[in-house]
Amino acid sequence: MEKKKEINYINTPFNYTGNKFKLLEQLLPLFDYSKYYFIDIFAGGGSIWTNVVDKYSKILVNDIIEDLVNIQKLLLSDPETIIKLTKELCPSKDDAKSYGELRMSYNENKTPEKLWALMLSCTNNLMRFNQKGGFNQTFGKRGFNSNTQKKVDLFVNHISNFKDKIIFTSKDFHTINIKKPAMVYLDPPYGRIKNSDGKMSNNQISSAGYNNVWSKSHDEKLYKYIHTLDKNGSSFILSGMLEHDGNVSWMLDKLIQDGFKYKEIIMNYNKVSRKGNKNTKEIIIMNY
Repeated sequence: MEKKKEINYINTPFNYTGNKFKLLEQLLPLFDYSKYYFIDIFAGGGSIWTNVVDKYSKILVNDIIEDLVNIQKLLLSDPETIIKLTKELCPSKDDAKSYGELRMSYNENKTPEKLWALMLSCTNNLMRFNQKGGFNQTFGKRGFNSNTQKKVDLFVNHISNFKDKIIFTSKDFHTINIKKPAMVYLDPPYGRIKNSDGKMSNNQISSAGYNNVWSKSHDEKLYKYIHTLDKNGSSFILSGMLEHDGNVSWMLDKLIQDGFKYKEIIMNYNKVSRKGNKNTKEIIIMNY
């Protein structure tokens, strides 16, 4: 029996809520690699595009959080400078006061290096914003350490081989006009649940720090956008939570009813939930 080839995936130097690194082994074999373009519309910490950058001729990396995109952009175009600035901004592990000052400084005058320093120093390294767009995660007594440096070196060395094919943008997803068929990956914030009458509720299926600005209209726009992708010949994979704690996602359920294929993704939420088993069902939806 032939031994399965082990793939060494690149773990990006950003700990991001919803990071798909641990799911790459399940997700990436399902991608459509026949397309010329790849578009990562909700790129987040970049785990997906980083690990398929060698498989496509052109890559579009997009996320609405502009500084998060620009950290990745600068690590490609000028890594020495952003690494140096970020290290200088990171407070020491016992300096909560400096962390608070850095957070205030970022919210008053945002820059990529300030955001990265906050991400490296905050609780669980997970960024969180309030509804006004202010960074509000608490101090985590951590910073830019040797493990971070290893991840940074691996990330930079990898993506530097593909500098000419990567484009970075920070736009609302529905404004990205895909004129030619592409492979599109979508990992949006969790949307609204379905009421007993089948209509969309005001409540989200699950809460997270990046969900604050995601409204009912975003769900509706994303639903229409996915159908547009399907009509223009693009291939897409959409990640999402179909069921959680007895609730069902309005949009994912509607797309399944529309006839799109779906596949359950194996993920152990009990390890991250203080309340134990939430009966969560994570899926991907695809059109090919």
